[in-house]
Parts: sequence; C-alpha cells; structure tokens
Amino acid sequence: MIKVHIFHTGSVRVDQAIPYKEKNPLAVTGLFRGEEKKVILPVSCYLIEHPKGKILIDTGWDSKYVYEKPHRFGGLLNGISTPVIKEGESVDDKLSEHNLRAQDLDYIFFSHMDFDHTSGLCLVREAKRIMAAREELEDSRKYFFRYVKTNWNFANVEPFEYENTGIGPVGRSYDVFGDGSVVLVNTPGHTHGMFSAVVSGGGKYVVLAGDSVYTQRSIREKLIPGFTVNAKLAEKSLEWVCQCAADENCLLAAANHDPEVEEQTIELTD
Repeated sequence: MIKVHIFHTGSVRVDQAIPYKEKNPLAVTGLFRGEEKKVILPVSCYLIEHPKGKILIDTGWDSKYVYEKPHRFGGLLNGISTPVIKEGESVDDKLSEHNLRAQDLDYIFFSHMDFDHTSGLCLVREAKRIMAAREELEDSRKYFFRYVKTNWNFANVEPFEYENTGIGPVGRSYDVFGDGSVVLVNTPGHTHGMFSAVVSGGGKYVVLAGDSVYTQRSIREKLIPGFTVNAKLAEKSLEWVCQCAADENCLLAAANHDPEVEEQTIELTD
C-alpha cells in the first residue's frame, strides 16, 4: 500500500497575478493594486508513505511566521507573498499527527526552491536525504533575488539528475525507487528544475503538480503562473498536467496552492 498525504502548512497572501499570469508584468508585485486583487491560497506539502521509504515533498512555512514577518531584501519582497500560518499547521506538526518525526523521513524533495516551499526545512532538517533537481540549485544561484538561501544553506541539499525518459512535457524524469511508482517529472516554466510528482499503484495514479499549475481553475481555464522563467515551457507543462487531469486513471491532479483540494489521504495499491 502506498499512501499520499496532502498537508496544508498555512497559506500565502498574494496578488491574483501570481497564480494567473496577466499582461502587466508588474502585476505580480501587487504594487498600486487594491485589496480586491489579493487572494489567500493554501501552501501544501506531501508525505508519501511507500514500502521502500518515506518521502516528503516540499516543507511549507517555517513555524516562526506564526509570530513574525519575513524580512526578505529589507522587506521589499514581503508584499509579494505574505505567510499566513497558525500554531499546529507547520510540517513538523503535520508529521506528528501521523506519529512521525523528521528522522523517519528517507527523502525530502523540493519541487522547486521558492520561499514558500523551502521555508520549513529547518523543522525537518534531520531527514536522511534532502534533494532538489540540479537545475533548481543552479537557478537558486542565478536568480539570487528570487530565493532565500538561508532556508537551506545549513543543510546538504543533494542534486538529482533528470534522465531522458520520454516522460512528461520535455521528456525528462527521475525515478525515485527505480520501479515507476514515484516519478519526478520535469515540468519547467515556473522554474527550470520544477517537477510534478507522479505516484502510481494498481493502475491508478496521483499527480502532485507543484507550481506548474496553481489551482483547479488553472487547469480548467489553461492559465499559467504569473512568475515564469520561460512562458512557452510553462504552457507545455500546463498542457501535460491538463492531459493527466483528464485521464480516467488519474485520481487527482493537485496543485500546491489549490483551495479546492482539501487535506486528505489517498491510498494506492503497490
């Protein structure tokens, strides 16, 4: 039995141009835009309990943001994405609800290295291995203004390499256990190294799409994210997620910030 647990580790307050790309390139900053343009979206992470190991995908917010505000670049970026988290919502608390500790995790994989996906690493730093795509680590150095390296610079974040498998929108993926049950499919556009995790069992599968899409509305209306390093690749990745979502064997295509996807556990036969 493979279990996929969907956790909401707080929320994020952003301009609506973050999840849904607009023509105005400055819209994502939220500058000079009213409160009616703001949305609050969940920040998710995923625990996969697999016979071959326990995997955590992304880490959500650091619990310190229950009490304090982040100070990224002197506060200049605070208005772009504002953490919203209550006591008991952080990833370590979510693991505790399943009688697990960080030491029980065989892997942490970052779908990508943005602030809201890496912030909680300090709470689970004792995991056996912490990994991200090589391209993602390269992006974190190249686009220094986007990333908060203090979220992970205390840890050994190992790079993994996508292989040319023909799987996904650009034909590249990484098979975690080598048996096709947990495959990290490169879905670039929002970042270069972004992955969507495909968890399979018993002829069915779940897609954990990260920020390749933001919500079910993204899928219904074919809307790419506001922040992209390559809009054309973002469109290809969106189309691939939409194809998966339409497949009768796909139990769920879950975006990381999807208010229509509730916390839940999905079971797959192995």
